[in-house]
Amino acid sequence: MPPLPRILIVEDEGLLAENLKTFLGRRSPEVRIAPDGERALELLKTFTPEVVVMDLALPGIDGLEAYAEIVRRRARPVGCVMITGHPTDDLAERAGRRGIRHVLYKPFSLAELQRLVDRLAEEYFKGEHFCGAAAARGPQEPDAPPPSLMDR
Repeated sequence: MPPLPRILIVEDEGLLAENLKTFLGRRSPEVRIAPDGERALELLKTFTPEVVVMDLALPGIDGLEAYAEIVRRRARPVGCVMITGHPTDDLAERAGRRGIRHVLYKPFSLAELQRLVDRLAEEYFKGEHFCGAAAARGPQEPDAPPPSLMDR
């Protein structure tokens, strides 16, 4: 069995954040919650997650910008599942440019979220190059093809 990931949940809806923490905490040694991007960045001073579950629509900086800043501050890429109740046609493409391959639309299946968290944790602990690399390089050129592994 692979090591269990530490998880950071960035979600401004308190009840949802607590429910996700309870659910994901069954298979994680540590799950922390930040209600916005700024507090998530503050948590990075004392907490090093392997996986981030990030809401798109947050007070202050949005989830895409918050994740990009998390990646910039980390020596090693961290996997991310973006969650949103406000899907747009271009969200998967914008997320992909930041290195986020997995986007779930609310309401989503908790089993699907767990499957994605497990996949990202496995990649992290194997040292595979995955999410975060694109964000570290910055946005892709406009004519570059979007990532092909986008989950919708």
